Amino acid sequence: MDIRVDKNELVGKISLGVNISSSKASTLPILSNILMETKKGKLQVIATDMEVGVLTTCHVDIKEEGSVTVPARKFYDIVKELPEGMIDIQVSKNHTIQIKAGRSVFKVMGMDKEDYPQLPEPSFENAIEIEQSVLKEAIQLTSFAVSRDETRYVLNGILITVKGDIFRCISTDGRRLAFFETKISTKQKKEIEIIIPSKAAQELLKLLTWEGNIKISVFQNKVVFCVGETILSATLIEGKFPNYEQVVPKNKTTVAKIDKNELLQCLRRAALLTSTEAPAVKVDFLKGRVMITARTPNLGEAKEEATSEMEGKEMAIGFNPDYLMDVLKNLDVDTITFSLSEPDKPGVISGKEGYFYVIMPMQIH
Repeated sequence: MDIRVDKNELVGKISLGVNISSSKASTLPILSNILMETKKGKLQVIATDMEVGVLTTCHVDIKEEGSVTVPARKFYDIVKELPEGMIDIQVSKNHTIQIKAGRSVFKVMGMDKEDYPQLPEPSFENAIEIEQSVLKEAIQLTSFAVSRDETRYVLNGILITVKGDIFRCISTDGRRLAFFETKISTKQKKEIEIIIPSKAAQELLKLLTWEGNIKISVFQNKVVFCVGETILSATLIEGKFPNYEQVVPKNKTTVAKIDKNELLQCLRRAALLTSTEAPAVKVDFLKGRVMITARTPNLGEAKEEATSEMEGKEMAIGFNPDYLMDVLKNLDVDTITFSLSEPDKPGVISGKEGYFYVIMPMQIH
């Protein structure tokens, strides 16, 4: 293989595969590589860890066709640091890859593509097409609530459903739940109910922009997302997602409207005086204000206050400040609404149409 390619275009394309390729290399060393192959006058760049895969194409000047797999992280780090402009990449018979740019010359050992796993061949005949901005916002507002506990495998992903023109994304780790719903315009009447792994969601976020559409195709136990010249595939999480509607409190006895950024700053400061022994902050919902207190024995105490418009009865309740900050950092609104029913029942944060966030209370001493 002998090709010439623009540095910035190559960096953009291989950056998509770096995180995917590095995660499971211990079981199969070739998975720490990305596959580069010339096809139809372009360079195909492929990365997979057997569960999540990405295929994208790069515009190159091909002097000689060919293919090679190259250590993903090392190759990315080298290309990123090269001077601006064109890069020449040549692969010799023993899979040595020579990378030249300006006066820089690198040689890296590659591997044959024979052992490299193939990605599923997608069909987009029955694909659902939606706006990229819808999916991007939905993942941003739900991905942080995904469970990291591998024993609760079904919660290690985001539930995505499409029924008619209603699109939903839901995630939960058992202590909080994020729910996003919006209407979409789709010609395809096919219904979807899938759980995509957290890693696929994170890679999708990098890929998505705020303009244009994305195609989603589901077949067997796979989902494939197509954006322009890039295809992201993932093995779905199998199992039954919990009935999320049960955890949403039906009653509201206290409703407070609070400036989002003011509340976020108060929580950031108060959280400095929490600890693993005392991880909760006490939140007092009072007339006209919200008081946030953190108290840790042998460490100290923090008191913060934010103004609010409150209706209903005054209440004191404990929450994990990190869980509160997660949603506030991602919600693009000026004001949030905090609804409560009892001090030992979940609280609900809303503020954006079609979105709410349920958070379990914690004991306060």
